[in-house]
Amino acid sequence: MNYDSTPDVYTRIKDLEKEISSLREQIYFLENENKSIQEEKEKYQLISDYALDWEFWIDTRGKFKWISPSCNDLTGYTANEFFQDTNLFFEIIYADDVNRIRQFLHDSISFMQIGQFIEFRLLTRTKHLRWCELNSKAIFDQRGSYLGQRGSIRDITRLKTALGQIREMSESQVWEMKTKQKYRDQIAGKDREMVSSLVRIAQKNEMVLYLRKNLSVIQNTLPGPIRNKVSAMLVKIDEHQRTQIFNWDDFKLHFEKVHQGFFERLKGKYPHLTIKDQRLCAYIHLGLSTKDIAGLINITPESAEIGRIRLRKKLELDRSQNLALFLQKI
Repeated sequence: MNYDSTPDVYTRIKDLEKEISSLREQIYFLENENKSIQEEKEKYQLISDYALDWEFWIDTRGKFKWISPSCNDLTGYTANEFFQDTNLFFEIIYADDVNRIRQFLHDSISFMQIGQFIEFRLLTRTKHLRWCELNSKAIFDQRGSYLGQRGSIRDITRLKTALGQIREMSESQVWEMKTKQKYRDQIAGKDREMVSSLVRIAQKNEMVLYLRKNLSVIQNTLPGPIRNKVSAMLVKIDEHQRTQIFNWDDFKLHFEKVHQGFFERLKGKYPHLTIKDQRLCAYIHLGLSTKDIAGLINITPESAEIGRIRLRKKLELDRSQNLALFLQKI
C-alpha cells in the first residue's frame, strides 16, 4: 500500500467539500432569484388581467398570442372565444371599418411601427355600437428580436358622444337593427323552449334507466313472488321505453322552423354525414350537454362523448376550433 497517497485523498475531499459549499450557495441565490422572478411575474400578471383597456399581443404572423380578460367587458366575448374563433375579432368590427383595421394591423406588423393609433367601431355581443381607439406598439425581447405588436383598445364612446361626433342613425337603419334584434330574440326564446323540453325528456330517460338498473341488480336477491313482480315491472319499463322513443322527425320539423335551412346547408357542406350525425349536430347547436344528449338517445355519456369526437373528425375540425361555435355558424 502506498501511504503517500493519503494526503491527496484528504486534499481531494476538502476540495469537494468546498465545491459542494459553493454549489449550495449558488442554489440558495438561484432559489431567491427564482422567487423574485415569480413574484414579479405574478405582479405583472395581476396588473395585466385587471387592466381597464383591452390589451393583446399579436405575433409577426398576425396571430393572437395573449388577450386580456377585459375584452369581455368591452365586447361581451371572452378571451377563449377569440382564441377559438380566429375570425371573431374582425367579425365584430363595424363593416365600414373592417378593411381599415386589417390594413392598420398589417402595416403595424410589417413595418414594426413603434406607436400608432386608429379609431374604429365595433358591435358587442348584444349588438351595441361602441367607438374604440386602438393603440399599437412594436415589442422586442431582450436580444432585440421582433415579437410583434402589443395592442391596447379603449372604449371612447362617451368621449365621442360628448364631442357630438356620433351621428344619429337614419330611421331605416334603426328599424333594420331593431327588426334583426327582435328576430334574434325570438330565435333565442324558441331555442330555450326546445332545450327545456329536450332536457326534461333526457332527465326522464335517465331516471328510468337508473331505476331499471337498480331493479335488475336487486331482482335475484328477492323472494320468489316479489322477484316475479319486479320482473314484470322491468318488462313494463322496457315496453314503455320502446313506445316513448323520442320522435326525431317531429323535432327536426320544429328545429327547421326556427333555424331555416340548417340541415340543408349542413348536408350541402358535408354530404357524408349520417342521420345520427345530423341529429348530434342539432343537439350541439342548441347547446345541450353531453349528459343530456346521452339521456335523449338512451346511451352512456361516454358513448355520447365518443360520438362528438367522431363528428369532429368528419367535420375536419382541428383542436383549436370549438364544435358548438362552428355549428352555430352553419
